[in-house]
Amino acid sequence: MPSRILRSTAGTLLALLFCLAVLALTASFLIAYVPDGDRAYRAYQQARPCPSPPQEAADCLWRQEFTASDIVVGRGRRETGGVTLTAEDGSWWRARSSEPGPVLRRLEWGQKVTGTVWRGRLTEIATEGVSQRTEHFPVDMRNRTLTFALIIAPSGLMAAAVCLWRLLRRREPTRAMVATLGLSEALPFAGVFCAMALADDGHDPFWPTVAAWLPVAGLMALSTWVYATHDPPEDDPLP
Repeated sequence: MPSRILRSTAGTLLALLFCLAVLALTASFLIAYVPDGDRAYRAYQQARPCPSPPQEAADCLWRQEFTASDIVVGRGRRETGGVTLTAEDGSWWRARSSEPGPVLRRLEWGQKVTGTVWRGRLTEIATEGVSQRTEHFPVDMRNRTLTFALIIAPSGLMAAAVCLWRLLRRREPTRAMVATLGLSEALPFAGVFCAMALADDGHDPFWPTVAAWLPVAGLMALSTWVYATHDPPEDDPLP
């Protein structure tokens, strides 16, 4: 609990170091992915069909017909769905997806499925005019990284500031300190919920996540301020 962490100098110091490590990791992701995080996605969108079956991983798109078997339809985002695709020559692929998707939901054992192979990986499956992305479909890492930074960075900065404040103060934590540290712990959960609720078929919509997360964060911050400024009875200890 926040109050237990802040009451201990060692615990506060460890929490501060953890926050700084998280912030450094977030900064490294931003540096690595924001400038050119959509390179694989752009390459896939610009790829042309292969003139012949590639013998090794290639930048062109090869579409081949398979037979479906071992079909598992994932239930929501907590369970990964998948299907085994077998070609006429006996080779097979296991296509997995974190989304139930329009293809997995309607597939039947023995049904024909068209798979798209790019750079040696099965990226899409299609049947009856509908398609679905697999776990190997290239994504735009810029949106994913910015969403991660939006969720983690404010909380990390807030928690680091509280821990530093507590260490410099060298006294028992105040009600405001405890409330602020609790807010910094709760905000990432709200951010992850918003991001997961808005993610669609591998897309990570940054601006919709911002629009959903900011009001929630604002309400949480307001509740924290009310708690921190509330004048409790003298015999009401910190939680």
